[in-house]
Amino acid sequence: MKSLICGVSMLALVVAGGLVSRQAGAADESVTSEVVMKKLFAGKTSASGILKAELKGEKPDWAKVKKAAETFTKYGPALGKNDAPRGEKASWDKLTKALADASKELETAAKKEDLKSVRETAAKIGKSCKGCHDAHKPED
Repeated sequence: MKSLICGVSMLALVVAGGLVSRQAGAADESVTSEVVMKKLFAGKTSASGILKAELKGEKPDWAKVKKAAETFTKYGPALGKNDAPRGEKASWDKLTKALADASKELETAAKKEDLKSVRETAAKIGKSCKGCHDAHKPED
């Protein structure tokens, strides 16, 4: 009887674990463009806002820079998993891939605490906003 209860308990744990991991994966796959924009670009507490503040001086708080870069790596690629709000798909794919690639570059540079590379990559990301918005941002 004990072995039956243990077996059923183990099965229940395995099933519950599978459901939780599937829900977590589903949440990552369905990150909307709006969520990406808020996490990466909206205000002083966004990843880009933190980078902007930290990269002003010669001695940034590397923990903050690394966390912001990790946020870019998490959410940057998610943008391309969404459909273009407007404009051509080929353009959307090219621009969102560029953001995903730059996000990885940013994280690599941050991990190395390479201030020059972090600044250059952050600037590259910042300069890409207008082109993407001009082509793809929905009209209000």
